[in-house]
Amino acid sequence: MKQTKTTLFNALLCAVSIAAALFSAPLKAQTPPHKIYEVPKAEVIYKISGGGPLTEDVNLTLEGSGKLRFRDWGAVELFETNITEKTTGALHYIAQKQSCIKRESNEILDVDFKTKKIRKRPLPVGKKARNITRGLSKNGQQQMIANVVCDMWTTEGISKCLYKGIPLFTEYRAMGLLYREEAVSVSFDINVSSAAQCSVPKFPVEKMALFAAHFKTKHVKIPDAFSERLLEVISILQAKKSTKEGLPKREKERVMHILAHPIFESQKRLLPQLLQTMKKTRACLASAASTEAANSCLYDMIALKHYFTKDSHNKIASWEKERNDVLERFDSHITFLESRMKCIRSAQHFSDLAGCMKR
Repeated sequence: MKQTKTTLFNALLCAVSIAAALFSAPLKAQTPPHKIYEVPKAEVIYKISGGGPLTEDVNLTLEGSGKLRFRDWGAVELFETNITEKTTGALHYIAQKQSCIKRESNEILDVDFKTKKIRKRPLPVGKKARNITRGLSKNGQQQMIANVVCDMWTTEGISKCLYKGIPLFTEYRAMGLLYREEAVSVSFDINVSSAAQCSVPKFPVEKMALFAAHFKTKHVKIPDAFSERLLEVISILQAKKSTKEGLPKREKERVMHILAHPIFESQKRLLPQLLQTMKKTRACLASAASTEAANSCLYDMIALKHYFTKDSHNKIASWEKERNDVLERFDSHITFLESRMKCIRSAQHFSDLAGCMKR
């Protein structure tokens, strides 16, 4: 009899447990997702601009566009930018910088367009909700941007205007340089079922361990995006409670090296290549007997010039008339670049390299 009661009691406990599980499952499924934004879906198109003096003799200009698209209150979001970086003055350089970052579930997909790979890493615990106002103060001012009223948040070197958590205006300022993203259109009525509008390129995926993304080394990689480099410099200035004028010379060189590092690396590689190409082209032109032959000599030179200036329209109309002038220009440029090559190779910072190219 006692065994029968025990069996019935155990069966009752089992039934209660099953019922609790059945009733708790729907409740868990109904738990709303954490809201990164205060609207369920949106698409924002940005105009990107900025720039300023990198040195006394080199000026940087930024032009481009961006797009933020999200659904499920920000649980899935995609942010893309396409920016042209152009330097003029002692150094001439143009680069097209493209980025694409997608956040979904518990992971981040970061597209590397140079290597044509996607870095996939898990979101750190507790970091699913980004705090884009951290360190900023709401100053009570409002702006009308893309026909939407947003609230201004600011700190030294940073300004943001947010509408329900959505950044409609972002501006970074440091060392006389500027980066700005300003919304030109905002839409809250978007087709979230279209996967193609919130997808990344079909590149191979590389999985990255969580610790690898946060492991600090002595050789910290400098970000490729100018906005991230400028933000890093702002953090340095804030930590030192200093301005450009208050920085010691060595510190000023260090932060300017961070800002101009990709340009520095590219120019260090391309300027020696330019000299060799000019010498090769000059030798070819010297033996050219016709306009057609002279223009064929310019093929490598035009390709390299296009990399620097995006201008491929540089052909000889009449070799008979232009021969002497063209050869003299090549001789002048070759002589100048040769005289600077030792300085270029020994340059350690962007300011060194800019100084090498002064005429």
